[in-house]
Order: sequence, then structure tokens, then C-alpha cells
Amino acid sequence: MKEFQILRYIKRWKVLIIIGMVLCLTATYWYFSRQQYYIAAINIEYLNSGAPDGLTPTGSELKTEEIRTAVIVSSALEETGYDLNVDYVRNNLSIEGVLTPEEENLKKAMLEKGEEYTVKPTNYKVQLSLNSSYSEEIAQNLITAIVNNYMTWYGNQYVISRKKPGVLDAELLDNHDYIIAMDLISESIEKMLQYIYSCEETFRSSQSGLSFYDLQTQLQMLRDSQYEDVYVKVINSGITKSPSLLRDYYTADITEQNLKHSQFTQQAAELESLLHIYEERMLEAQDYSTSSKKSDGEGPTNSGSNSIILNQVYDIYDLEHNPVYSQNNYETLMDTYVNYYASIYSVEKKISEDEFILKRFSDVTEASDESAQMKIRTEIMNLIDAINGIYADLNALGTEYNQSEVARNIHVTSSSKVSKGINIVLYTTLSAILFLGVGCSGAIVLGRAGDLMDYLLYTDKVTGLPSRNSCDEMINKIAKQGALDTFSVVSLFVTNLGEINNRYGRETGNQMLTELGLILQTIAKQYGFIGYNNGNQFLCLLEGCSYEKAKDMLDAIAMELKNTQAEVKPGLVAKIGESHKLSSYQISNLISLTFKQEDIVVYRPMNKEREGAVQ
Repeated sequence: MKEFQILRYIKRWKVLIIIGMVLCLTATYWYFSRQQYYIAAINIEYLNSGAPDGLTPTGSELKTEEIRTAVIVSSALEETGYDLNVDYVRNNLSIEGVLTPEEENLKKAMLEKGEEYTVKPTNYKVQLSLNSSYSEEIAQNLITAIVNNYMTWYGNQYVISRKKPGVLDAELLDNHDYIIAMDLISESIEKMLQYIYSCEETFRSSQSGLSFYDLQTQLQMLRDSQYEDVYVKVINSGITKSPSLLRDYYTADITEQNLKHSQFTQQAAELESLLHIYEERMLEAQDYSTSSKKSDGEGPTNSGSNSIILNQVYDIYDLEHNPVYSQNNYETLMDTYVNYYASIYSVEKKISEDEFILKRFSDVTEASDESAQMKIRTEIMNLIDAINGIYADLNALGTEYNQSEVARNIHVTSSSKVSKGINIVLYTTLSAILFLGVGCSGAIVLGRAGDLMDYLLYTDKVTGLPSRNSCDEMINKIAKQGALDTFSVVSLFVTNLGEINNRYGRETGNQMLTELGLILQTIAKQYGFIGYNNGNQFLCLLEGCSYEKAKDMLDAIAMELKNTQAEVKPGLVAKIGESHKLSSYQISNLISLTFKQEDIVVYRPMNKEREGAVQ
């Protein structure tokens, strides 16, 4: 056994120490890179007056968890085009309230006094954490898309109460007669005007420079000039595709309008009776209040009659949930009564218009000629194009207006920022120092232990191949890996070892094994594990090796033995067991079946008297 010397072991293993440290650092860097995750964050703030109380602009409870809904996350993924699982993103998305320093101090003081802290934050941090499978750019873009989609959804849900009108269908004239199409165009114009009236007329687009008032003026001018001109032409000329179908349409519409008229009239009459009852009770309450003041000689008091009539008071709010005015029951009923009569007037006007059209087309008996239809069709299409042109500007302006309204209720207070969850450089540096110390210590232990282990356990002294212990360890290792795929076991037997030992002595036999071991060591580099299993047997464990490839290995061994200049050569026979061929996929069973296979002659040395070889 060699003398124990620390410097000798360190010097001996210095290359291994360096390589080991590099490998360990590489493994450390790889491990922490795999464990790395990116945190993208954006801060948002709710600006509506009810936000400190945890309310939305509509007065409902503010639920920040709505940012994590599948609809919003799915829309963000579709917008960015990233292939991520919706549930994975939702589970890694967090929303945390952020208190101002003043709110933090107030919370701390109230908790110290044992009081409950009820003020809710208006600032929130939205964070998205993605693992190392994704990049910082993906995390940043995705958190931005999620917040933008949420703000759009939040605006539509809680802020924007107006619905933009739709664009006129290009197939309008294909589905309707000309005068009916003109009625539908008129309805579309009125819907656009009603939408404009509900918006702030001075609001101006940053792109087109147009305001709602500008579009209102354009639309009214188009309605009063071009629309009226085309409408008059259709009415005066009596142009129609089918007179009978046209009359049927307006007859049915008059019937429908009469039903509405009867319904509104009945509802108005019932409400009028209820209002008379309210008025009588109000007069009784007034008389009672007056008599009470005269008898008591004091100021007015709350009477029972008054509480019966005015016991319900409704607050009316603006878009920011600020109270505008209040209504009691009587005022609410009166508003409804007025609305009924407005509806009655609208229905009567519609019936009058339908009857006028029926009278105008009563004498028309056949469809208009194609040239007249084509001419009026062209004018109507020009009118539709002009209206849709204004609609395009209105749609863009309405979008900007909605965005500005949303921005007054919720906005982003910081751009998206991405940070790394693990400082890989720091951990790698610390690992380098640690592995350097461990490497030097390990070199001493491994140097001494390696001498002992290699000499005593794992190396056969004669062949230089792995010993029986190595073969056993390799078998156990393969067994722990589970079922085999393509795998071959080859057992090599030296047939003339006993005869060589008897005739020329064990030293000659060992020399022959040594030379055979050198050949097998070279072969093992190409095919797999080859060890000396004692009892003049060599065991080959060849992973990913088919039966044909194992035969090739035997041919290569035979060629090497043939070309060697040794005076004494071994006789070799082999048995091959291949997993697929034997349908055996456990290493222990495959080895057992291999020993039952037929012998394959690998090499038969020539019979030479000097060599003492056998046939």
C-alpha cells in the first residue's frame, strides 16, 4: 500500500478537482436555472369614489379576483399568441392590496388599540410568476395583456353604461323593400343620435379631431337633406319590389302597433287611478298636518299619513356614484305615467306613418321596372355608405370616449416590471467556494479510498477488467432501472484455460487472460460493459444492442485474437441472450436464459505443439 501523503493526492487529483468543480458549478448553474422563475408586476389604482369602501362605480362589491377569471386570461393568451395553459397562468397570478404610508400607520394604530381596520386599499399590485420554461419577455407581455383586458372588461362591466349602435347591414336592400329599408335607416340614424346625446358633446377625438357635436351636426344634416330627398323619391315614385308583400308588411305592423297602443293605454289608466289615490291621501295628510299645528301651537310634525305616502326615497346617482337628486314613491310613479304617454304618442305616430304608406301604395299593382329600381337602389346605397362613414368616425370616437371614462375610474400606476426570483450569480459564486474546499478534501479521501477500492474490489488483477463485484453492481444498477428495451447479454467462456494451466503453468494462463483482457477493454469502449466474472467467464452487458450487433462484437473479438502475435491464444465460445428475441425484459431473467442458449464458437486457436493450444 502506498504511503499516505496529502499533497500527493491533491496533486494526483488536481485535474479531477478542477473538472469536478467546473462540472459542479455547471450543475449548480443548470439547477438554479431550471428553478429560476420570473415575476412580472403592474400596479393599478381604482379611482371611483366608492373604491375606499370596496365598491365599484355601480355600487357593487369590488372583487379584484376578477382579474384571474378564465375569460380575461384566455383573452390575454389569445391576444399575445402564447401557448400557455389557462389554469397554470391563473394559479400563478396574484393580486395584493398596497396601502399608502398613511394607511399603514392608521392600520397599525387601530390594530394596536384593538379596533377593526375596515378601510380597503385602492391600489393593488398584480403579479404573474412564470417558471424558467418561459422568458422575461413572455412574463412582461402577458401581465400587460391581462391587465389591459381586465381594464376593458371592468369598463364594460362597471363604467360604460351606453351601448354603441350597430353599423348598417350591406345586405339591407336584398332583404327588404325600398320604403321598409328607408324606415330601418331612419331608426339607425335615431339610434346613433341617441347615443351621441348620451355622451359629452365637447369630447374630441385625438385621432380624427372630431367631437360628438361635430358628428351630431353631420348626421342631422344628412338626415334632413340626403335622407329626406331619397325618402321623398321612394314615396312619390311608388317604387317597390312587390306591392302585395309591402302592403302585408305594413298591415301587420299596424296590427302590432295597435296592440302596443292598447297595452300602454291600459297601463296608463291603471297608473292614473293609483295616482288619484296618492293625491287624495296627500290632501288628507295636509289637512291633518294643518290641524295638528293649530291645536298644538307648535311647529310641523311628522304625521302618519306623510310617512305612508313618502316612506320610500330613492337616491339617483351619476356615473361616478355621486348622488344627484332623490325621488319618493309618488314622483317615481309620475315619471312612469309620463313615459307611458310618451310611448302612446310614439305608437300613434308610427301607426299614422304606416297608414300613409299603405294609402300611397294602395294603387300600385305590380313591381316597378328594373331601371327605376336600380336607380333608387343606387341612391339608397350611397345613403347607407354616407351613414356608415359617419358611424366609423363615431365608433372610433366612442371607443376613445369609453377609454377616457374607464381611465377616470381605474388606471395603471406603473409600467410592467420583471424581476428574477433567484440570484443565480450569487449562488454560483458561493457554490464555487464550497466546491473548491470540498474538492480538495474529497481528493484526499478519494485518493486513498480509490487505491483501496480499485485494488481490492473492483478490478481483476489478471485481466484488468471489472471484477465480479463490478459485474454484480452493474446488474443491480440495471435492475433498478426497470424493464429493459433493446438489450443483449453475452457470456464468453475460455475453453482451454485449464489445459494451458496444466501444461504450461498458471503464469502462462494468466498471461493469456491478460492479453485477452486488453482486447476486451478495447471492445468494451465500443459496445458496453464487459467484466471478468471469474471461473474463466466474461460477462458482457450491452445496452441498446441487438442480437446482430452482439454477433458483430464477437466477430471483432475473433479478428483481434487472430491478429495478435501471442504464442498462446484462448479458445472462446459465447452464448447470446437478446431481450426482444427471448421476450425477457428483466436483467436477472435475461442472464439466466442466456446461459441456456446454444454455444457459439468465437475463436478456435490452431493446434501448435509449442503453444499447447487445443482444437
